Amino acid sequence: MSGDDAHLAAYLAVVERVTTLERDAEPDRLDAIVPACPDWSSRQVLSHLAGLAEDWVRGNLDDYASDAWAQTQADRFADHSIGELIAAWQQAAGQFGRLGPSPLGATPARWAFGDAVTHEADLRPLLAPCTRVPSDAVALGLQAAIGRWRLELGAAEVAPLDVVASDLRTWQVGDPEARADQAAETVTTAAYELFRALYGRRSRAQMEAWTWSGDSSIYLDVGLAYPFSRPESDLED
Repeated sequence: MSGDDAHLAAYLAVVERVTTLERDAEPDRLDAIVPACPDWSSRQVLSHLAGLAEDWVRGNLDDYASDAWAQTQADRFADHSIGELIAAWQQAAGQFGRLGPSPLGATPARWAFGDAVTHEADLRPLLAPCTRVPSDAVALGLQAAIGRWRLELGAAEVAPLDVVASDLRTWQVGDPEARADQAAETVTTAAYELFRALYGRRSRAQMEAWTWSGDSSIYLDVGLAYPFSRPESDLED
């Protein structure tokens, strides 16, 4: 399976999992605020996901990933039922397979998957407590997240860092030319924690609590790649 096919299959799997969570949720949970998205209810997160898929199909990519762009999606289906929201998302997502590479440089499924799997993880503590995103989806989400972080750290010319997901694999990030005469520093955490952090769902304090061989501030001062930023307070899920 090609990378594009794998992302399309993974995205459609997220659609199926999230729509099942929303369809089976208690009514009071649908309008409850999602802790990881404190400006949105569960219903608005689903509306954003459906609206984002529609915007990809329509080619409405101006101000992609901006707060205003996402908010128009969250508000788009305010008068729709959950069933109508689910149908809208499924209909738009079902057209992704015929869409080629986007003006942003990759197929829509590659872009939409990262957003969708992040929000799946956001929704689970509210709609399905004690469950998590499947490990294969976490691993796929980390591919793009590590790539973006590598670019940020490389541009900042920080020393190499071995990022060890203790239950998955190791990546090297940073500038390989910086301090080339020294071994890379190391940070170790679980794959799920790394996934949540690089998509802006862990505070700096939570990232500092990982196992670092050296000074974590060298890397954490750089921040995350757009459009992600760390929350000020800790987030658990």
